[in-house]
Amino acid sequence: MSMRKRFDVLVLQILLIAVGLPVGMLQAAGEVSDVQSLEDIQRAVQEFVLSEQVPGNDATISVKPLDSRLRLSACSVPLLTRWSPGSRSLGRVTVQVACSAPKPWRVHVQATATVEGLVWVLDRGVRRGDVLSRNMLKQQAITIGSNNTSLRSSGYPIVDLENWLGFAFARRVGGGMVLDERMLIPADLVKKGEAVLIVHESAGLQLQTKGTALGAAAQGERVQVRNTSSGKVLDATVVARGLVTILQ
Repeated sequence: MSMRKRFDVLVLQILLIAVGLPVGMLQAAGEVSDVQSLEDIQRAVQEFVLSEQVPGNDATISVKPLDSRLRLSACSVPLLTRWSPGSRSLGRVTVQVACSAPKPWRVHVQATATVEGLVWVLDRGVRRGDVLSRNMLKQQAITIGSNNTSLRSSGYPIVDLENWLGFAFARRVGGGMVLDERMLIPADLVKKGEAVLIVHESAGLQLQTKGTALGAAAQGERVQVRNTSSGKVLDATVVARGLVTILQ
């Protein structure tokens, strides 16, 4: 306890004695003031989780009450919050709350975050490698983050569908599941053994020739191709479906 605080306590003790009140009341008050407010910790968790949600979504945050027996030193600086290792941002989440002064401590607090919104749901089951198209989906209003059987994946549900059309499924997914980012990977635009058009630009000239892909690759990825005319194997970059350019 600082000298200033000791002096203030002494003055209050004298005042309590003067008015006939027990000094124990001051001691109890002093003990409470040295303990971090659990309500402040829970409020910090709620504010952090809410700030991590997508703007515009109607999010609901519920923080699990802390054990009332928990005693932490009162923090003299703003509380620091971050996701606990391995925590997701929706559903059951865990937040690390830390204090750096005067006595460092940290705790992990559980909460639940849910969002009401429209998501895309698979109208039928798909296989690994199937390409995402609009006709295999339907929109559905659900509570994202709740204990919903259609939300078994830990990925974030896809809302802006246009940016994902043409991607391929990384694994088999059953019908009725909510479409999320972890289900999809860039689709292969070139497959092994398929015919490709090879484009080679040099000094302002563009040469085109036919070839065969020796592997599979998505847009922007590298792949080896064999020139049909010369039989030479070349390193190329996939530009579009069936189209590659020679690496310079």
